[in-house]
Amino acid sequence: MKNDKINKKITYKYIQGAAYRYLERYATTEANLKYILQRKVDRILKSNQEITTRNHEIDIWIDDVVKKSVELGLVDDLLYATAKLNTYKASGNSIAIIKNKLRAKGVSQDLINEIIEKEREENPDMNFISAIKYAKRRRFGPFRIRDADLKTSDKEKAAMARAGYSYEEVKKVLQGERKELEDILYGN
Repeated sequence: MKNDKINKKITYKYIQGAAYRYLERYATTEANLKYILQRKVDRILKSNQEITTRNHEIDIWIDDVVKKSVELGLVDDLLYATAKLNTYKASGNSIAIIKNKLRAKGVSQDLINEIIEKEREENPDMNFISAIKYAKRRRFGPFRIRDADLKTSDKEKAAMARAGYSYEEVKKVLQGERKELEDILYGN
């Protein structure tokens, strides 16, 4: 399998095919697609003894393929960011963690701020609800199945703080009543 890469010729058509094969399987951002293609080309060049550096023409091809993918609607940063926001929110990630994950995938800071603000307008308690989901998933506070001592409580507070929740949110969740928190979570 490794020998196949040595014989591969990097052409515009090859880069385009690689991009479309990737997009068939994964949703991604414009910046991440560019990164994926550059990495693929670099791996091929590294295994090919004849060519050691990437020439300028390959970078132009990669930029063109990414641009065409955006124009065709195969790559849409707003749609990707909105879908990921909903996924991360459902799994109990804090706003800070969501921002970091989106930034890591190449979503622009302006777009991240825009979708977070829109979500906060629709759901002002978004971060608190995520904190409840996080505590429930990790079985912290009122969702704990065993008795806890002071050390356990401190560990739970620290874990929630590292997950991006404020002191007030952590305190409200860990000292809250299970029924009240579940009512908030499920909208009863």
